[in-house]
Amino acid sequence: MKIVVVFLFFLVSCAQLGTKRPDRLSILQGVTSPRGVEFSVVTEKSKTLNFELRSFEGDIITPDGSKIISRSTSDYGVHKVIFTRDPQKEYNLFVFENGKQIDQRLVGKGQSDNSKLRLAVASCMNDIYSQDFKIWDTLASKNPEYLLLIGDNVYTDVASPTTTQVTDPDIIWQRYVDMRFNVPLYFREKLIPIHGIWDDHDYGLKNGDSDFQYKKESREIFEAFFGQDLSNENWTKGPALSGLLNLGDFNLYFLDGRSFRSSHPEGVHLGLDQSAWFYSKLREEGSPSLIIKGDQFFGGYHRFDSFEGNHPNDFSNFVSELKKIPTPFVFLSGDRHMSEIMQFPRSLFGKPSFEITSSPIQARTVVEEDSNPWRVVTEKGKNNFIIMNNLALDNHWFLDVESYGINGELYFRRELAVYIKDLQNNLNEIRKRRHGKRRYRKAKPQRRRRR
Repeated sequence: MKIVVVFLFFLVSCAQLGTKRPDRLSILQGVTSPRGVEFSVVTEKSKTLNFELRSFEGDIITPDGSKIISRSTSDYGVHKVIFTRDPQKEYNLFVFENGKQIDQRLVGKGQSDNSKLRLAVASCMNDIYSQDFKIWDTLASKNPEYLLLIGDNVYTDVASPTTTQVTDPDIIWQRYVDMRFNVPLYFREKLIPIHGIWDDHDYGLKNGDSDFQYKKESREIFEAFFGQDLSNENWTKGPALSGLLNLGDFNLYFLDGRSFRSSHPEGVHLGLDQSAWFYSKLREEGSPSLIIKGDQFFGGYHRFDSFEGNHPNDFSNFVSELKKIPTPFVFLSGDRHMSEIMQFPRSLFGKPSFEITSSPIQARTVVEEDSNPWRVVTEKGKNNFIIMNNLALDNHWFLDVESYGINGELYFRRELAVYIKDLQNNLNEIRKRRHGKRRYRKAKPQRRRRR
């Protein structure tokens, strides 16, 4: 009995929350284009902060726009700032309080070549599992140009290593604050551009759907803590949390799998408005596309959340609509607490396609057996993240997909290829549409102009 008690104490002690950094602010670099960069900074709301970008050559840049978001029940607020910069130069972000410098970070440059994109993909980052924090050093060592946090980035419904809690907006806000102060990612010397989408734990209710009573407040909190609501150069907002991030020759579609989800199997998964927006954009843009959602798209063979498993009729319609669209695409998902690659026959969509699942980066793992008919490779029982090297070249989209563990162990690697019909003409048209006057939302969000 004594041995059991000691073991339980060890488990709990290993899973305590990390220590807040008194010497640094919690800084997230968000949407990053060649000219623009947005930041989200969490600190005590009593602080009055000023921000500058300074180039290595000595240029000093002040923000184009800024705002502060807080709640009356919390001592902490979020500063949102956006800058225009010279894409040929490197910058540091300087933060001042009452004229005194209190923080400095090297700004991530983002994508360096339009035809290439190096992504890190992670989901399921429970800050209670602080023993796994080393994995963030490993991820940073892989030098991704962008980091995608694709769901369960905040476990709002977790109160301790052994208990869950019923959430409300104040609890959701506090757990976002906890995450930003506990996870080492937000205290690194060199920032990594980050873009996020949520799943059920960020949403505030396990397996939550459109009936969640705090979905509006939860969405506002998510947008406060992630740096993707001031930018309007390469980020196009869709319904709820959905949106399209243009990175060079690649389009990244972030789909909100919670706000419109029906509680009934015969209902809809993404909602009519979001689906219509997504199909329209996918037809219009035409370049290599990553379709990103918190839980899996294909999953009718297992008991966990998935588009196919939760709403099979709507999923069948989803597949039928995608088959009509010539744009090449690959699915990205998280949630499963294991990683895998699925490959689908050409006949399913009329073109090659894959689903890549990345999970968990810091959370419990799942080793449950299943019979996935599409699986190419999997890694179960290990914390891991995915690195994706994308290349658009010679009418093909090449993907080099790698899964890494806490200490840099390579769990799997696969080289994938997706055929792209008439790629160059498509991309030329897209570039023509993107050239023009740059627009940013200021502190008060403005109505997007039609193109």
